[in-house]
Amino acid sequence: MTPYLWALLAMLASATFFDGFDLSILGTVAPFVQQQHGLSNAEWGLVNTIIRLGAITSFFILILADRYGRRLLITLTIVGYAIFTGLTALSQTITGFTLCQFAARIFLACEFALALIIIGEEYPTRWRGMGISLLSGVSALGTIAAFLAARHVLTFHPWRTMYLIGLVPLGLIFFFRLGMRETRRFERVRSERGTQSWSDAVAGLWVPFEPRYRARSLLVTLLWNCYHVVTAPAVTFWTIHAARNLGYSPSQYGLVVATAYLFGFLFGAPTAGFLMNRIGRKLACAGYYVCAAVAIFALFWVPRPELWVQMVLMSITIFFFLGASAATNTYATELFPTEIRATGYSWTTNLFGRIGELTTPLAIGVLADSIGIPSAVAIMAIGPVVGAVIVLRYAPETRDKTLEEISLELEPARPSREPRRSRV
Repeated sequence: MTPYLWALLAMLASATFFDGFDLSILGTVAPFVQQQHGLSNAEWGLVNTIIRLGAITSFFILILADRYGRRLLITLTIVGYAIFTGLTALSQTITGFTLCQFAARIFLACEFALALIIIGEEYPTRWRGMGISLLSGVSALGTIAAFLAARHVLTFHPWRTMYLIGLVPLGLIFFFRLGMRETRRFERVRSERGTQSWSDAVAGLWVPFEPRYRARSLLVTLLWNCYHVVTAPAVTFWTIHAARNLGYSPSQYGLVVATAYLFGFLFGAPTAGFLMNRIGRKLACAGYYVCAAVAIFALFWVPRPELWVQMVLMSITIFFFLGASAATNTYATELFPTEIRATGYSWTTNLFGRIGELTTPLAIGVLADSIGIPSAVAIMAIGPVVGAVIVLRYAPETRDKTLEEISLELEPARPSREPRRSRV
């Protein structure tokens, strides 16, 4: 671990910080936006679905990282995110609000993915899992900042103010990132292949679906969908549940979520990195998935309104959510070779892997109008349990292996071309 690698972690931390910050703002303002525009649970679920569709659309930007490099793309994404976040604060209709947040999610999802890819490519083998875990965990700080700010802002100011917070720091982060270098692995690939034509680049988009990569692409896609089934409604629908069913004010539910994410940041992400190095990726990922399902069920089904009870339940939930996220992100960055890592990540994580994230809020919103939010979330809790089974059955163990070793081991065995010898 060189000084530059520690500085690189600091440069990239803003990507995951604002990922948690932006999604959490949506959760804090949900009751206000829903009430202002007279939206039902189903309609609010549709709004969430459209906004999350932006993360899927980020696919078309992220794939460019395998052609133009990681550094250029991640430097530009922060500009797009800042512009559309500011425009969200100026929106006057629910359509404008939704479209601005949709566009902001495009750049934010791309930035988040590139940050993890860069850490995965640059960090040494024994630090790779921990680096990805810590970077994923920084999103908890964004959530903490959003909900702590909401305690004051939503009490004395309009909800739009939440989207103006952080625009100045975004400008400072942009200049800070100018000191970032391209990853050594990508520079090596680019020097070996030379200038790539557009026809070659387009043909390269389909490489993750070739027979030698097809199994790992399907694996990562399934894992992300199982993960998103419970994480997609966690905060967004819990704030509505807390306001309506528990009688919480914005100050109260903001305190609960901020406390939980602080606990998750301090213990969840580091523990995930430790366990992935100690017991392996498979057992750590499967364990976090099962515990996340149990935790989300308890969070919505324990009706006690005491703050300390909800803090404990939410803290446990976020602890396992962050661990599951770190383990899944580790697989998503490790299983593809450098020359197609961004492309493979785009297809499996930002496109097909987000189908569950896209449809779950809408499904919960529709179900909640008839059976209530807790029952609707409980139905979805089966998702990560299925994911745990998939991990134990099909996922490879990548602990203590370099990216090159992983890629070599996952290559399908090729039949020998030597002629068979007669036994006579």
